[in-house]
Amino acid sequence: MGYKLKFVLSDLHIGARNTGKAASGVSPAARFIDFLHTIRHESEQDDREIELIINGDLFAFLQTPAVDNFDPNAIYPKEAYLDSSAEASIKRLDIIAEFNPDVFNAMSDFLQVENPQRRLTIIKGNHDINLFWPGVKNRLREILGSSGTRASLLRFADEFVSREKIYVEHGHQRAEKMNGYHDSFDPRAASNPTQLHYPAGARFTIDFLNDAKQEWWFVDHIKPVTALIWYAFYWNFDFACQALASFIRHTPSLVVSDLSMAEGTLTTATHSLLHELEDAAARRDLADKYAQSPAFRREFHQHVQQYLDDAVIDNKGEAAFHFIEVGDNPLEMAHADQQRQRAMLFAAAQKLADPDKARVIVFGHTHQPMQKKLSHGCIYVNTGSWVEDLSDAPPETWRALFNGVLPPGHANRILPYARIEYDADDNPSVQLLYFEG
Repeated sequence: MGYKLKFVLSDLHIGARNTGKAASGVSPAARFIDFLHTIRHESEQDDREIELIINGDLFAFLQTPAVDNFDPNAIYPKEAYLDSSAEASIKRLDIIAEFNPDVFNAMSDFLQVENPQRRLTIIKGNHDINLFWPGVKNRLREILGSSGTRASLLRFADEFVSREKIYVEHGHQRAEKMNGYHDSFDPRAASNPTQLHYPAGARFTIDFLNDAKQEWWFVDHIKPVTALIWYAFYWNFDFACQALASFIRHTPSLVVSDLSMAEGTLTTATHSLLHELEDAAARRDLADKYAQSPAFRREFHQHVQQYLDDAVIDNKGEAAFHFIEVGDNPLEMAHADQQRQRAMLFAAAQKLADPDKARVIVFGHTHQPMQKKLSHGCIYVNTGSWVEDLSDAPPETWRALFNGVLPPGHANRILPYARIEYDADDNPSVQLLYFEG
């Protein structure tokens, strides 16, 4: 038997509305099935033990309503997404499984208790925090047939995997305050332990992004969401204003510097800005000034940045990660925002690097694949996403997106994953690779 082998990937966001397909007609979910078949074949052909680690956001719980008789073409009210109890979470998992039977069958077929053994480890991310509930884990075991003698083949990690000289974590806890949980090991709401605590990012998804996707299917193809707002200011000012207004209204706990702590209400300055963002006539006047004056854009960006910066975690006081030079080009602001998030995860990986404990450090969450050297001969990998990232899409693509002439179907053509090999001394080495099917 060959030495053990591990694969790590993240951010599949499998939900019940996965309609996007590539030009070939192959969806990302279908490619994941193909990937499972491919590594299963390698295991059998080379007689190698394999562990597949899915590093967060396997499922899109936040985008799946907890309803009976789910219709993927129906529009559901926000209330259908708010219940995060164990019962509602199981209902969401059942809906996802019902609409992706081939994916769940492929995961079940991948698991093997006989030699060469094949195991699956699932780390929960910010979009599938519902995996915290024991009932959800048990239901997934039932669906995948991983009970009895197969029980050990499926494992769950509350926040990270740290063993065999690798460290794997989704990364949302280290990247943004708006997606962070007070306790990833126990994310229940303090006021009601039958519900999960939804941070500001989850509330923004439910309150704005889920509705926005009905018209703009691509809104969750830019990470972080603060960068999406900057992109929108360049390509569609009206949408950007609506997104920013919702961001301010639904993440007020983050905008601490602009809260009246005595009354818990937004200040006059913020109310004035919200009026401009939410009133159609005021928005048109604002758009004219924005388009005509670089000086006005710079001043407006300075104001906006104060709100968006409050969504960023302080990374244990490292103020360098907060500073973004404000200019008049929102695309440059977006790129700086994305680079800051990626730099924060790289800095976190650098702190974890230890040749005796963690030679390989893997994060996800940013949707941007990356491989870099760390100190002590260690390696950092970000496994990106199997959902297409549109950050570097050409101008003609963005025009088509906001003009509504580019339908879902611009599926990701690069599907990143980490391949971790072990040598005879049980030391890991890693490669960031791309699956084409």
